[in-house]
Amino acid sequence: MSKRIEETNVLTLEVGAEVQTQRQKDNAVWHEIKTSQKTGSYLTGILGKVERLNGGELTCIVDYKGQRVAIPLEEMMLNLNRPNNQSDREFNERVVRVLNRMMGAEIDFIVQGVSEEGRERVAVASREVAMQRLRQRYYLTNTASGKPHVYAGRVVEARIVAVSQLAIRVEVFGVETPIRSRDLSWGFTGDCRDDYFVGDTVQVYIQHVEGDTPENISIKADIKSLYENTARAKLQALKPQTNCIGKVTGVNDGVVFVNLVDGVKAIAHKCFDRRKPGRGDDVLFVVTRTDAENGVAMGIISRVVKRNI
Repeated sequence: MSKRIEETNVLTLEVGAEVQTQRQKDNAVWHEIKTSQKTGSYLTGILGKVERLNGGELTCIVDYKGQRVAIPLEEMMLNLNRPNNQSDREFNERVVRVLNRMMGAEIDFIVQGVSEEGRERVAVASREVAMQRLRQRYYLTNTASGKPHVYAGRVVEARIVAVSQLAIRVEVFGVETPIRSRDLSWGFTGDCRDDYFVGDTVQVYIQHVEGDTPENISIKADIKSLYENTARAKLQALKPQTNCIGKVTGVNDGVVFVNLVDGVKAIAHKCFDRRKPGRGDDVLFVVTRTDAENGVAMGIISRVVKRNI
């Protein structure tokens, strides 16, 4: 077996320049990990893998600047309610589905233990401890203004940690909350996966904060409150037989949901084009009446203008 090359410095193209070797970079990252264990400071990594140990336990693997950090399932703070009649197999399958949706998410953690044996370095961490530390700081500790950092009515940045067709899940300084598709925009959202992605950050509006301990803090947030709802006034201006271009956001049991070009939500129960409209298609929508109570225009699709292929 050939001996591994150990260089203490690198010959650079620029005279006198200094660069770190890979070993030096690894040592710097490992120092940050050990500091997290000693001081309780939190680090942020990317959830990249779920492993099943020999005993069957699930462990999440987070990448922190190239270093593997293991977080046991019980330290992930998933808070999944388990029905009494749910078997271990069914629960584990559900857990795996949840974790798969979180792959690529940024998560905070605090290192709980480290081990070094030669070149082998192992770090074990807790996401739960980090999230509770963040909750204490941002929700339960008042600033100079007399309010905490996060409170009802404030706009904050949030991390997207999971996305499904009908909702996204965000993490706001240690607290996770779902935002349903209807709360993302004033128009129809056919599939959240078209516009939102795990690992991205979004601005959200905090509607409600509840709880007085790190363990029981919960929040409700949305995104559409960040934007003015001009659709209602535009809806009132629509007259019967008005023709509008719109984009199909979804089709359910023959009912077609459309976002009109001016932002008004519309529903069509009939289509006179021989081609059936599909999600993403541009269509010509004819208004027959407006429903002010529900904020939608009712009508028909006279033709499919452009297919989304």
